[in-house]
Amino acid sequence: MRILILGANGFLGAACCTQFSSAGYQVLRSDKIGPADFLGDLSDLNFVGSLPDADVVVNCAAVQYVTKNLPIFSRESFFFLNNVVSAKNLSSRFKKTRTHVIHVGSSMMYKVSQNSYDESNEMVGSGFYSRSKVEAQHYIERLPLAATVVPCIIGGPGRGGLFPKLVKSISKFGVAIFPGSGDHPLSMVHVSDVASLIFKIAERSETGFFNAAASDALSISQWVDEIAVALGKEGPLRVKLPITAVEIASKILNYTFLAQEQLQMLSMPHVIRTPRSLSIGWKPNYTSAETIRGLTAFLSVR
Repeated sequence: MRILILGANGFLGAACCTQFSSAGYQVLRSDKIGPADFLGDLSDLNFVGSLPDADVVVNCAAVQYVTKNLPIFSRESFFFLNNVVSAKNLSSRFKKTRTHVIHVGSSMMYKVSQNSYDESNEMVGSGFYSRSKVEAQHYIERLPLAATVVPCIIGGPGRGGLFPKLVKSISKFGVAIFPGSGDHPLSMVHVSDVASLIFKIAERSETGFFNAAASDALSISQWVDEIAVALGKEGPLRVKLPITAVEIASKILNYTFLAQEQLQMLSMPHVIRTPRSLSIGWKPNYTSAETIRGLTAFLSVR
């Protein structure tokens, strides 16, 4: 089976390359920068048109709030170009083929209306990023053979965002600073478990939506506990910033400080259930606690 992985040098894309290569499949890599068989931008229709045929296309290429080159201004157009236009181009390239396209979405796509979500819940974006992912999904759904993996917070070595900041602050100062109470559960999943779900979907030629999350959901306060254990630190001081003040500041700054989706996850539970993924034989190898401890160990030796 010939596999084309888009965004192959990214956090999840690299894990997918490892997963498929280890199983003996022919893997073709595409990305904007770095080593790749096909180097180019998916928002360029001509480049997408030049991509080769494959049995399976895995689309890990996207920008999000931890993207390194995320602009301070014009974020909406940045997400639209890189997420929506790219998906539109991919749909145009593969809609008349029998290629199995596996697209990576986000649990931020789910309409914020309850504390937990499964694959049947409605998707309505709330911020620039999630709206771009929902709009991109409209193009993916036009493909004859398409599946969308919907991961929650993805962790593992190389992860950016809040984790490295917490690890550094606890390690150096014994202090953890975060907005909100930090006492409600948030789902997480190890990057290799997302890759293994994508692999399972490809092997079985599955279509539709498949959530990816670990079996446990921990609060930010519990993240701090796990980081402290991994660092051998006792009782780090928790400094909880008032969420209302953070929300007001974020709104004034047009959500460049913290995005709307991020504020929602800091304000209420975000638990992702995985009934459909489990039904096809997928099972995560890592708990959230194991993912956090592993990431902490990775960061502490860098």
